[in-house]
Amino acid sequence: MSSNVRERIDELETLVLDKPHTIDSLSGVPFVVFPYDPEKELSVEDDIDDFVEKLEFNDLSVARIDLRDLVFSILDEQNLLESVIEIEKEDPGEVRAGLNSTFFEEFDGNRGTLMEELITRAEKHDVVVIHRCGILYPFSSISVILGQLENVIETPLIVFYPAVKHGKDLRFLDETDGTYYRAKVI
Repeated sequence: MSSNVRERIDELETLVLDKPHTIDSLSGVPFVVFPYDPEKELSVEDDIDDFVEKLEFNDLSVARIDLRDLVFSILDEQNLLESVIEIEKEDPGEVRAGLNSTFFEEFDGNRGTLMEELITRAEKHDVVVIHRCGILYPFSSISVILGQLENVIETPLIVFYPAVKHGKDLRFLDETDGTYYRAKVI
């Protein structure tokens, strides 16, 4: 993996614009994870803006999903935001379990709230770009999301993730982030 973010963005642009059919050629899933040094979060946001603009300039419909905003809006809509903030101060483990069930677990054949929202937002777009994923830590990981979206979303899905690649693992805040190996990592 090149340490130069701009070179990797160029590689990603070429992949999505010129070779989208090759994204899932080896893994069977159209997912790409773009890890970057968490310390570069602000500068990478500008790169994401440029990436999305280039895709749209090339007549691709892009669903850009700010995961942090989405998580906060779901919690707010469910009138849970204030209580989650308070509980997290006292018992982060309780928040972790509660958010996992709210966002990811299936009830009566329905996916968790976050998963349903991601699927809905991805519909009818040529490309999905998910960013600001650090909100998932520590209650979940990007590997959980990708695992649940597998065989559900066929649209190329690009995840910008503040993590460092160590071998086959992606580490966020020096914690192992999971073992989802099917996404292409650039």
